[in-house]
Amino acid sequence: MNLEKNRKLVYKENIIDIPHPFVQYKKIIFEGKDNSQIEIDLAIPKSNIKGVIVDFPEFKVKNKDCLSLTKYSMLNYALASLHIRGQAGNSKNKTPCSHFPFLDSSSSTPYFNLVFQDSLDTISIIEKLFPNKEILVTGLGQGAAISIVCASYYDSIKELFISDCSLCDIKNTYIKNRKYPFFKNIYKFESDFSDKIDYLYTTLDSIDVLNFSNSITQKVHYGLSYLDPKTPIETQLKLLDTINNVEIQHYLFLDYKKIFQHQFDDYILEVLSNK
Repeated sequence: MNLEKNRKLVYKENIIDIPHPFVQYKKIIFEGKDNSQIEIDLAIPKSNIKGVIVDFPEFKVKNKDCLSLTKYSMLNYALASLHIRGQAGNSKNKTPCSHFPFLDSSSSTPYFNLVFQDSLDTISIIEKLFPNKEILVTGLGQGAAISIVCASYYDSIKELFISDCSLCDIKNTYIKNRKYPFFKNIYKFESDFSDKIDYLYTTLDSIDVLNFSNSITQKVHYGLSYLDPKTPIETQLKLLDTINNVEIQHYLFLDYKKIFQHQFDDYILEVLSNK
């Protein structure tokens, strides 16, 4: 996978006029590697900044709203939230992806290669905006996978708060769950282009976070729910075996989409409040 650390970037900072006694809101806009317009939302405490939390959303989940962005400010953390290209946020995607989000029938650049690059660019911008501040990354599912990729490239990331990582052992997960809705476009590609199965599996292998996880040295706080078919427990355990410094929070009986993430958010706040 062709990813570039500290890529040369030009970005714009726009102040968002939302009155708040303790927080200033900004929007960062930069061009992705394919010239797509990429956006980042920022909530910055007006007091001394202890560090920056960078949040990467789950697949097709909208970015944190202003209230959610602000909740970390009471602990003196700024929060940045990347709009993932071509999904629920405002970032654009100029690169074709006929079988979104995994494969294109004509392009050799996987969609997630560009998502990962946008995310590395985001960390690079945050380093420039907040020099010498610790950076923490958070994410669920897709966001967890992105967090792992970024941490493998940037030592300025000190801790990860991630849960139910997707894009993990993805080829085998797909083979065992071909008909699951999350994989429907991979299955369609396999049906449409039966002569490109090798390309299909090579592409899935190339975006697998297991390529990155064993190089992480940072502390990882991991939420494990056992509940999502696209992140089966065997893939989660395979991932966790590659991470040296990990603390696992088990959520055995909570609904994945509604309750689980709120519980993990509360855990993040608890850990940060004790720093």
